[in-house]
Amino acid sequence: MDEQGSSLKFQMIIQNEATLDRDRALVAFMQARISERAETADKDEQRLLVGVHRVLQEFSANFERAVLAERDDYFPGQIDALGWALRCTAFAAFSEHPDFRMDFKP
Repeated sequence: MDEQGSSLKFQMIIQNEATLDRDRALVAFMQARISERAETADKDEQRLLVGVHRVLQEFSANFERAVLAERDDYFPGQIDALGWALRCTAFAAFSEHPDFRMDFKP
């Protein structure tokens, strides 16, 4: 492999690791926020939290595999969409929380 190819491969590995770090932190952040809100949520918010939790479960079960998959595979696109939805939810609902990280911002 030539120097440019090695450099590109290294850059992709670094980007993948940064994405994995962000997504691991996002999962932990969202799990904690759901747990906090569940204690005082009314019936409507409880339903919303259940829906967000379902998306979070699907995302957390698959995001690491998706980062390592080929980009022409359909699966990573699905997981990217779930991650985007979770980052939008985190930003809209919890951006003022002290544990919110700017890299969660969509």
